[in-house]
Amino acid sequence: MKKLLLILLLLVGGIGLPPVQSAEPVPFNGLIVDQTGKGIKARITVKSDERYTIANKRGEFGLTDVAPTDTLVVTYKRVSQEIPVAGRRSLRIRWIAEAPEYEEDEGLVDSGFGYIKRREYTGNSSRLSGEEMVRRGYTDLQSAILGLIPSVQLHNGQIIIRGIGSVNSNNAALILCDGVEVRSLNSINIRDVVSVEVQKGSNMYGLRGGNGVILIRTRQ
Repeated sequence: MKKLLLILLLLVGGIGLPPVQSAEPVPFNGLIVDQTGKGIKARITVKSDERYTIANKRGEFGLTDVAPTDTLVVTYKRVSQEIPVAGRRSLRIRWIAEAPEYEEDEGLVDSGFGYIKRREYTGNSSRLSGEEMVRRGYTDLQSAILGLIPSVQLHNGQIIIRGIGSVNSNNAALILCDGVEVRSLNSINIRDVVSVEVQKGSNMYGLRGGNGVILIRTRQ
């Protein structure tokens, strides 16, 4: 009898608990072409949160974690059109300014992260050029970023972007130089830097991206 009561209590206690959700990002690939079938470099924005990406010259673009109920805003040559995702897992778009044609494409779904060649951009980002940092008199990259971007701080030797108190034990931002992770900004010569972009959060990089991302592009 006691065992039966214990089982019932466990079952009742489990009711209402939220389902376990995967932290892995989900790719959403797309292809946009003009009426002749040639790829176009359109801008695609997720209307719900203003994340966006830009298609490459072949018309390929990718986003992550696009919800079934989201709406994409496609902009090309100053003309914008809204396209509801409506549960689709990819979109092949034929751009017609008056009314674009679109459909899901299993080939795009199967390519996984294949079309996500460019990172997603968010409204919570800051960008600096290497020339600007040098012009302002900075001689090292870390001092320039700490001095010019208010949201970035140094704590216990770690670069922090979103603030201290992450759910993970590690609060450090992810630092990528030319696509390769580096541990310290001090290893990069400021005079080699073309641009720096600081993102307060990005789904493109999984859990690590949740602490913020510093993207550095150099002349190399």
